[in-house]
Amino acid sequence: PEPPEGGWGWVVMLAAMWCNGAVFGIQNSCGVLFVSMLQLFGSSEDKQLVFKTAWVSSLSMGMVFFCSPIVSIFTDLFGCRKVAVIGAAVGLVGLFSSSFVSTIEPLYFTYGILFACGCSFAYQPSLVILGHYFKKRLGLVNGIVTAGSSLFTVSLPFLLRLLIDAVGLCDTLKVLCILMFVLFLAGFTYKPLVPNAKDKEGGKKGKSKFPPAKKICNFSVFKVLSYRIWAFGIPAALFGYFVPYVHLVS
Repeated sequence: PEPPEGGWGWVVMLAAMWCNGAVFGIQNSCGVLFVSMLQLFGSSEDKQLVFKTAWVSSLSMGMVFFCSPIVSIFTDLFGCRKVAVIGAAVGLVGLFSSSFVSTIEPLYFTYGILFACGCSFAYQPSLVILGHYFKKRLGLVNGIVTAGSSLFTVSLPFLLRLLIDAVGLCDTLKVLCILMFVLFLAGFTYKPLVPNAKDKEGGKKGKSKFPPAKKICNFSVFKVLSYRIWAFGIPAALFGYFVPYVHLVS
């Protein structure tokens, strides 16, 4: 079916905008959280602790994008709504669990893996669902959605600094859980207009069935030169993308 170019799509756009803002607003504020973790768990003079603390944010950032191929497959199989809602729930659990740790090591799992993987599973469907509702206006809508990350990235560090000074890091993480809870609710707005791959295959066979593996992992796109340049160029650019977010703090 042709995308409706509006209607409920505007609600979906706002939900996707919140997703971009919540996920990357928190991730891009890693410098503020990094300093607070050092103060909470030791001292910035402890070089070993600095190294161990830096791994928390690095692992979190890396996992958001590392999970992307897996999330894309799950989105194709089960649809945007299910993947986004479950992802936001996992991220919420990870972030909430992070607020109770007393040493740096558990954060590798709660914040670096659980929270980050949840963010990844919530983030990817927010991009896919836009194509269900928009075609002619997709460029404009994508621009508005990605602007959400800019708005949150600019404003959230100031809020985090105030919260950390007032209530401490652990309670600040609990406050950030509100963003993830709203993200969890936002995922329910992703009403699918296009059947997922599992439903398509089930419709053909008369029952629910997973599609063949070659349909899930289609590597033929790598035969296109322009795609290969894009696919390998973006990861290369991201090597230095997050460096300022950490080092500008010091």
